[in-house]
Formats: sequence, structure tokens, C-alpha cells
Amino acid sequence: MKKIAILNCLKANQNCSGNGCFKALNERSGGFEPYKDEEVEVTAFTRCSNCGKTTDEDEGMKKKLDRIADVGTETVHIGVCARAKDGTHCRFMQSHADYLESRGVEVIWKTHAAH
Repeated sequence: MKKIAILNCLKANQNCSGNGCFKALNERSGGFEPYKDEEVEVTAFTRCSNCGKTTDEDEGMKKKLDRIADVGTETVHIGVCARAKDGTHCRFMQSHADYLESRGVEVIWKTHAAH
């Protein structure tokens, strides 16, 4: 069974219920298509702490990411909300992705199709 987590942008929390990510997961569409023939356990669904701090500058965020890695999460999917319209990644979320990868966790920058 594949252990995954979903990490989204805190600013998106204003209008995001998470249902787009979970719908894509349940349907095995979008970023979750590779799991179409596999059981998945969701180990975490969380938001970043806020813009303005890299992982090294945000002890609380680092603790969240450590917990995600420590429970055996294999892959973290970063929501489409963490990308600008031109496709570039949020630099703070990129810092979190880099930290997760340094902990041996694969990072995929996709959950569902962008709206």
C-alpha cells in the first residue's frame, strides 16, 4: 500500500475545501493516476504555514514535514494551488518540497487539474 500525503497552500484555504484533491485521489485522476491499480493510505492533508518563510525559517512547518516523513509517507502531492498561473512553483513551497526530498520523500507537484 502506497502512503501519500497532500500539501496545499494556506492562502487557498479561503476558498478550498480539499474536495478537488480528494475527488482526484478517489477517481485516480490527475496527479493520482499512477495509483490506479494500487491501494493508497493518506497519511496527512495539511496546508503550509504561510508565505514568507522557508522551511528552515519556520520551525512549525519543519515539524509538520518531519511528522509526514516520520510516519513513512512515500510521496507528497503538492496542490495545484502552490503554482502561479505561469506554472512556476511558490518559492516557499519549493523550500518545503526540497526539505521533504532531503528526508527521502518523493514530491509530485500535482493533485487535480487546475480550475
